[in-house]
Amino acid sequence: MKMLTAKQIRTRIWLIFAVFLGLCVWAALYFQQQSKQLLGSNFTALVVDVMQAQEDVHVLKRSLSYLKADSPFFDIQELEKAKIRIQYRIPIIDRKVRASVIDSRVYEPYLAKLNAVGAALPDMIKRIQRSNQDSENRSLLITQLTKIELDMAVSYSELHHIIQAASDIERRRKDQLLLLIWGLISAVFIVGSALLATLTRLYFHKEELTIQNNLDHLTQLPNRRYISEKAQAIIGWRPAQIGFAIIDLDLFKKINDLYGHPAGDEVLKHIADILNHHIVEPNLVARIGGEEFCVLFLNLSQQQVMTLCEEIRVAVEETKLKVNNSIMIHITLSIGLYYHEGERQTTFSQIYQYADQALYLAKKQGRNRLVLHDNAIVH
Repeated sequence: MKMLTAKQIRTRIWLIFAVFLGLCVWAALYFQQQSKQLLGSNFTALVVDVMQAQEDVHVLKRSLSYLKADSPFFDIQELEKAKIRIQYRIPIIDRKVRASVIDSRVYEPYLAKLNAVGAALPDMIKRIQRSNQDSENRSLLITQLTKIELDMAVSYSELHHIIQAASDIERRRKDQLLLLIWGLISAVFIVGSALLATLTRLYFHKEELTIQNNLDHLTQLPNRRYISEKAQAIIGWRPAQIGFAIIDLDLFKKINDLYGHPAGDEVLKHIADILNHHIVEPNLVARIGGEEFCVLFLNLSQQQVMTLCEEIRVAVEETKLKVNNSIMIHITLSIGLYYHEGERQTTFSQIYQYADQALYLAKKQGRNRLVLHDNAIVH
C-alpha cells in the first residue's frame, strides 16, 4: 500500500474539515430559515384565529344592542350561527394556545373565561327564545348576555396582546440562539483551523524526519535502513522476478588516502548520480554504507538485470573524475548479483548474503567485474 505524503494528508484533512464546516453552515442557515418560518406561521395562525373570533364578538354585541332596543332587526338565527362558530373556535384557540411556548399562567384566566362562555351559550340562546313570551326575565338575560360579550371581548383582546408579545420574545430568543450558533461555528472554525494547522505541521515534520532517517545525507539516496525495510516488504509479496545487486567501489580507501575524504565524497556522489541515471522505478537504489551501494530489481528478466548492471559498471569505468579542482582520477567498481525467478519464500538477509557472496568472488577474481551468484550451489 502506498503511503500518503504529508501534503496529501494535509489536503484530505482540510477537505474533510471544509465539508464539516460547510455542513455546519448549511445546518445553521436551514435552522434559521425554518425557525423563522415555523415561528411566524405558528403565531400568525393563532393571531388569525383570535381575530376571526373577535368578529363573533361584534356580531354578539350588535345582536345584544338590538335585543336591548327591542329592535325588529334582532335576528335570533344570526345569534345561533354566531353561537355555533364560537363553540367551534374556542376549543381550537384553547388547543393552539396551550401547545405554544406561552407561559400557561399568562393565558389561563382568559381561556377559562372563554370556556365558560362556550358552556353557557346554549342555555343563553334558549332563554332568549323564551324571553319573547316572558318579558319579566328580559332584563336579566340582557345582563347575562352583556357579561358574556364583555368576557369574550376582554379575553380575545388580551390573548391577542399575549400572542403578539410572546411572538416578539420568541423571535428575540431565536435571534439570540442564531447568534450563539454562528458564534459556535466561528469558534469551531478558528479552533479547528488552528488544530488542523498544527496537525498538518506535525505530519509534515514527521514526514521530514522519516525522510531524514531513511536518507543518506551525502548522496541523497535511500540508506540501508530504508532499503532493508522496503525490500523485506516487497519480498513478502513474493514477486515472480527479483534481483539484488551489491555494488562496491574498488580500492576506495586508496582514494581517500591519496586525495582526502572530500575527494572520496565527490566520488560517492558521482556514483550515486550514475545509479540514479540508470535505475528507474519500480527498481530501488540505496547506499548501504561506506563505498557500498545496492540495487533491488523487480519485474525484469535475468538478462535485463545483468545488462543494467554491466551498463553501470562500464559507465563508471569510462568516467574520469576531477577531484581537488585539478586531478583526474579513474575509478572502477565490482558488482555481486543475486537473481531468482518464480515465487519463492526468502528474506532480505538471505538475498543480501547471496549477493555479498557474489561480490566477494568479483573482488577475488580481480575487481571491476560483475559476478552472478550461482543459485545451483545454494538451492
